[in-house]
Amino acid sequence: MSREVARDGPFPSAATDTADFGGKPPPLFREAPNLEDLLNHLEDANPSVIADSSEDGFPPARYLIGQELGSGSIGQVIEAWDRHLNRKVAIKILREGEGLSREGIARFIAEAQITAQLEHPSVVPVHEIGLMPGGMPYFSMKLVKGRSLDEIINHLRVSDPEVRRSYSRLARLRLFQRISQGMAYAHAKGVAHLDLKPANIWIGEYGEVQIMDWGLAKLLPIESPENGGERVLAMRQDSETGTADGSLAGTPAYMSPEQARGEYSRLGPESDVFSLGLILAELMSLSRVYRQIGFQATLEAARRPAGEVDIHQLNPGLSFNPSLDRIVRRATHPDPGRRYPHAGELSSSLAGLIEEQFAPGSLKRLPAPGAEAAGRVPAAAARQGTESRP
Repeated sequence: MSREVARDGPFPSAATDTADFGGKPPPLFREAPNLEDLLNHLEDANPSVIADSSEDGFPPARYLIGQELGSGSIGQVIEAWDRHLNRKVAIKILREGEGLSREGIARFIAEAQITAQLEHPSVVPVHEIGLMPGGMPYFSMKLVKGRSLDEIINHLRVSDPEVRRSYSRLARLRLFQRISQGMAYAHAKGVAHLDLKPANIWIGEYGEVQIMDWGLAKLLPIESPENGGERVLAMRQDSETGTADGSLAGTPAYMSPEQARGEYSRLGPESDVFSLGLILAELMSLSRVYRQIGFQATLEAARRPAGEVDIHQLNPGLSFNPSLDRIVRRATHPDPGRRYPHAGELSSSLAGLIEEQFAPGSLKRLPAPGAEAAGRVPAAAARQGTESRP
């Protein structure tokens, strides 16, 4: 790899750090850097390396590698110990093979850049991007301790008593609203996720929501983000990480119809809204919308939905609030133009639904002091305040 950096590019022409700018912060890059400039910059900046500290020829490793946390088709996530900051982190690296193609590396770096710029409590923070010995890129991020939404739903399906106590219907609605708020922020910044599914949403030990895996994220053509702020910049989508119509990427069981048909140019916030609608329906009914067996059968069902999702049909044994039914139907309408235009409006509708649960008629009337002991609490009053029907 050449160490020379173009002088008219977005980076300084030599290895540098903040101190080299006369004590002032380095200027923001004017545009998303191209792949060669970025890789050369990372190499020149002598970033931390992931290696055994005993390896000859390399400085002591910043990260001590632990167990694998998960893997996908081109990447894997590994637990590591950050020796500089004395904390555990997650490290994402590319796999050998397909992931090391030019397009794979560009997508990987774009994922790190996009995730790092989405500074929201519901988006996992990225700490550092760098190169390992041999030039393979990596990035480090917060290690999320908890469980995936997929795991929580599975525990609810089998009536795990501990999970049932923690995730009542109302608690699930509140949890989902935090997910939608995180995606509302991304949409306002001009980013569509395009791989939203329960396995990519983690719930921390203290209830924090973390939306993970932005590897398929698409930058949307917006002039400037809402409410001010900087536009998200990453590898140029048209030349480095672009996807042509007809290409298929994502998880069929949670795809919008247009995504399942490979209509990449049409994908935007409405596609994420559809995925969120599928997740909401599953979270509340505990039944997946697309239950076909096999990739191809699921994909065909996603391409040609019969209509918007009817949550009552997913689990006929449960009753649901009519407002929840309307929200799910609108979010999962086959026509993108008839869905919520972005996650912000979906979140607002959810807020209204949650407020319904606290209407005056739904509040429990407390018995008079000593009434319970005297056995004077009517049966109807005892039943008041039980879980309402979101």
